[in-house]
This record gives sequence, structure tokens and C-alpha cells, in this order.
Amino acid sequence: MSEAIVRLESINKWFGKLHVLRNVNLEIFPREVLVLIGPSGSGKSTLLRTINMLEEPTEGRVFFEGQELTDIHTNLNAARTRMGMVFQSFNLFPHRTVTGNITLALEKVLGLKGEEAQQRALEQLKHVGLADKAGAWPSQLSGGQQQRVAIARALAMHPVVMLFDEVTSALDPELVNEVLLVMQRLAAEGMTMVVVTHEMGFAREVGTRLIFMDQGVILEEGPPREVFANPRQERTKSFLSQIL
Repeated sequence: MSEAIVRLESINKWFGKLHVLRNVNLEIFPREVLVLIGPSGSGKSTLLRTINMLEEPTEGRVFFEGQELTDIHTNLNAARTRMGMVFQSFNLFPHRTVTGNITLALEKVLGLKGEEAQQRALEQLKHVGLADKAGAWPSQLSGGQQQRVAIARALAMHPVVMLFDEVTSALDPELVNEVLLVMQRLAAEGMTMVVVTHEMGFAREVGTRLIFMDQGVILEEGPPREVFANPRQERTKSFLSQIL
């Protein structure tokens, strides 16, 4: 098997007295689509944000491409340029066009010149089916389109792994599918992905490995279809019976 892109070792996270992640160990391998499911407050999003150190673990170590991100000497900003992250909220700048939202990081972080940044932005807008919206303003887009721009912005950095944090939960139901289709296409192209989601159809059909979390612990993991069909843990059975 290939070497893990991401490795979490004995991760614990407290917010005050609240123990949010409890001794989590996890490896993520190239081309995997790892799906995290579980009830609200189970630690899924905190675990996802620990991968790129947006949440620093209270205890434990995080490795990315063999480099320890929890080492104080590590340049986190450099590592983060290789990890795309898409949030529940789109976080687009309203005063910049769609293209301008994408080129900003390319110019400021990667130091690309105007034309090269523009070209890369247009490539990724085409990738998410929004080439015709390059000159539009965020306010002129639907929620689904704005989220696809956010995905294009992350992809333009040419990341080796994409992190998705409940990216469809703020969308109207009829807009969810257009975002999931983009993510499905990325998975088919071999992008390594970690996805926190409540979309069980996506988890079953697109995920290569599923993790069920509760109270900061990984309770169950395996191929998604297997976990859905034959959950081993009573807590997993209870959760799935309520949402499937």
C-alpha cells in the first residue's frame, strides 16, 4: 500500500473541560475518499480541522506528507497550500468577481503573475461547470454556484488532498446535487478527499472508507456499503436507523 498522506497519532482535543477528540488514530492514503459521519457534536469537524491544524490538538501528533505539522518548527502555511479546504459557508469576497476570488490566493500566496493566475482560475471554473460565471459577482450566484466557486478556489492551489466540512448543509435541497456531482467527479479523477457529510447517498456511492464517530471516538470504520448494510456497533445501528 502507498504511504499515508495524512497520519494522526493519539489525538486528544479539549475545549475547556469538554473532551472533543479522544485518542484518535487515523491514516489517509492517496486516492481515498474518506467519509466521516456521526451525530452533531461527535467531533467530526474538529477531526477534519485537525488535519490542517486549523484546530491544534491538545495532545498527539499530525503528519502530512511525512512532515510533522505539530512540530513548532514546521511552516504550517506552506503545508496548508497543499491542502484544499471547503467550509459550510462559502466565504467569498463580495467585492471581488468570481475570478478575482480565485486569483487572490494564487497571487498573494503562490506568487503567480496576473495572467497565469487568471488562466488557472478559468481552468478550475471550467472544472466545476462555471466557466460562464467568471466575471460575475458572488451576489449574482445561487448558493450551489457559490459553493462550486469555493471548490474551484481550493482546487486552483493544486492541493494533494481536499477537506470538505459539511459543504452542502447550508444549501437549499435542490442545490445540493450540483455540488455533490462536482465532488463525485473529483473522486473519480483520483483526488484524495476527506468529507464530513450528512449526505448518506454520497457516502455510500462515492466513499471508499467510512468512519462513524460518536463522543470524540471512532466507533466503526469500513467500506461504506458494508457499514450501512451490517453495522457492528449498536450505536452505529441506532444512528443509521434514524437517518436512512
